[in-house]
Amino acid sequence: MKVEITNEDKILFPKDKITKGDLIKYYEAVAARILPLIKDRPISMERYPDGIKKGGFIQKEISNYFPSWMKTKGVKKEGGSVKMVLCNTKDALRYLANQACVTPHIWQSRLPNLKYPNRIVFDLDPPGKNFAMVIEAAKHLREVLEDDFKMKTFVMTTGSKGLHVVVPIKPIHPFEEVRAFAKEVGEVMVEEEPSLYTLNPRKSERRSKLFIDYLRNGYAQTAVAPYAVRALDGAPVAMPISWSEVTSRLSLQTFTLKTIKRRLAKADPWSGMERSARTLSK
Repeated sequence: MKVEITNEDKILFPKDKITKGDLIKYYEAVAARILPLIKDRPISMERYPDGIKKGGFIQKEISNYFPSWMKTKGVKKEGGSVKMVLCNTKDALRYLANQACVTPHIWQSRLPNLKYPNRIVFDLDPPGKNFAMVIEAAKHLREVLEDDFKMKTFVMTTGSKGLHVVVPIKPIHPFEEVRAFAKEVGEVMVEEEPSLYTLNPRKSERRSKLFIDYLRNGYAQTAVAPYAVRALDGAPVAMPISWSEVTSRLSLQTFTLKTIKRRLAKADPWSGMERSARTLSK
């Protein structure tokens, strides 16, 4: 199964002179880490065929020219269904990168239980660029989840302006229940620090508060895939990290396409994550 690479020299990140070939090489290098985390999850592709400065688009339905060996899954949506791609192999990853899919976004559920998520994602979205606030919020959220709810937590940079705190769960609870649980956790945080946090999704009403986004825990909602490249100058990467790295030294540009090699030589901080899956606690 060979993927024909086209226009390798096409510049996707003009400021950093990063080409499509560089993007493909990165995803090949990170395949062993990313594939177990995205396997069997429907993917929304964030594509930039003309580079990140020319405007991209989110593609959910696969194009008819995608090769027949690409695994797909028809998923129900209002008024019909949509055929979405599954990225389960290195060749599939290579093919998506060759389509200038800079950033894959994944569902919180995977086959065969698409209606039952196996992870909860909290997206910590700061006011403006206040990353110090995100770091404090992540530590607070970890405390609430681990001490109050007895659940194991994992953390990653999003490559954009926040952090994701991820909780592996057993895929036995429907999305409605999982989202209600995530909201309840958020409510505990807001109750403890009402001047710092909000659950209000409207930007205009958040003022200077950090938004605890629990809404990604719904059917067909997506979150940026771990190890995905973001379509921003510097080519930052959404990077799984250990809690010991969540300090003031952490920044949004700590992990980029150009600095990633050193990182991949280190142990995987999310290794064995699924063994920590629990049922929802009250």
